[in-house]
Amino acid sequence: MADTLLDLAQNEIVFSDTSASCDVRWQHSVPTNSIGIQSIPEMNDASTQTDRSQDADIVALKIENLCLKNELMDLKSKKNNSSKKKHFSVEDVSDDDVKCKFYTGLTWLQLLCLWDFLGRATNKLSLWSRPMKHNEESPSKRPGPKRKLEPMNELFLTLVRLRLGLLHSDLAYRFGISKGKVSSTVITWVQCMFLQFCTLKDSMFPSRDILKKSLPKCFKKYKNVRSIIDCTEIFVQTATNFQQQGNLYSTYKSHPTFKVGIVGIAPNGAVTYLSDLFEGAASDRNIVIESGFLDKLEPGDLILADRGFTIRDVLFDKKADLNIPPFLHGRDRFTVQEEAETKQIAKVRIHVERAIERLKKYRLFQKTIPLSLAPVVSQMFFVVGCLVNFQEPLVS
Repeated sequence: MADTLLDLAQNEIVFSDTSASCDVRWQHSVPTNSIGIQSIPEMNDASTQTDRSQDADIVALKIENLCLKNELMDLKSKKNNSSKKKHFSVEDVSDDDVKCKFYTGLTWLQLLCLWDFLGRATNKLSLWSRPMKHNEESPSKRPGPKRKLEPMNELFLTLVRLRLGLLHSDLAYRFGISKGKVSSTVITWVQCMFLQFCTLKDSMFPSRDILKKSLPKCFKKYKNVRSIIDCTEIFVQTATNFQQQGNLYSTYKSHPTFKVGIVGIAPNGAVTYLSDLFEGAASDRNIVIESGFLDKLEPGDLILADRGFTIRDVLFDKKADLNIPPFLHGRDRFTVQEEAETKQIAKVRIHVERAIERLKKYRLFQKTIPLSLAPVVSQMFFVVGCLVNFQEPLVS
């Protein structure tokens, strides 16, 4: 580029010198000598040097102008290249366990294990589409939404939604897709994971023989323990229907809620049972009876629970036993033996609270759930319970 500009400058100077000399000749009268032959007057050296210096300055300015134009074009091209936004993707957290666990709750290796567990069917998923309205075309004629993201990034988006609870608008901006596509992707992958994890439901609730092989020391007094259970609630949007408002209202939380009546864990803290979500007004006893938890029990099983689970009679029908902290029954204080028993039960029951804390770290359930998610919120909570089991045991 520099050589080219230099050649142009030299040509400009030569051309300017020639034109300048021609102008000088025509501006002066041409004298003749005694024999009538025209003689060329001598040029003024000072004026010639001045003209040449001016022409050189003009050429230098032209060269500088060309250089500045080239620099401006380079800056514009760099700006255009940088303006092409690189959207958020699973590659941003690959091989970085800190970032991966922040966004998904799983390490990179655990995420790869989950991907492998879901299998090849993930490449053939059809994204969920909203229900057909009246007078619309039938689903066979109406094309479903096209998949813009790679399957791995769709799974990553769903895990980010569950873990961080980000709004659809935020996720749409991060991944470069529409809000509707975010909703379709999340619902599709929640259903996919739910169906795959459901195949593990029987093995998630292990027998007493299996539990005894890994029974922590703090449970040696409760060798027949099969499950430690508790309940938890998540806030839900207030319904416009008055009857539904009453059904969802929880007197304990003073807010409309969905209640997970049974969160059951093994002695090592692994989640072994999650009931469907019930309306907040449902009692713990009714949830135990209606959830199907009793069908999992065998004769001789021991269940550890809180005082609110008054289910000793229904467990007796299954020839199972219940261990809960003692009641005062109108007394002012517990006996020394009852206080020791209360502390012992609390010492082992604390692990179910820690397991629920792990579930609530998926921030989608720390917020008020919209009623539009009511049809799939039970599946979401079950999926989160299975994802929590990828983590290290709570009790060694």
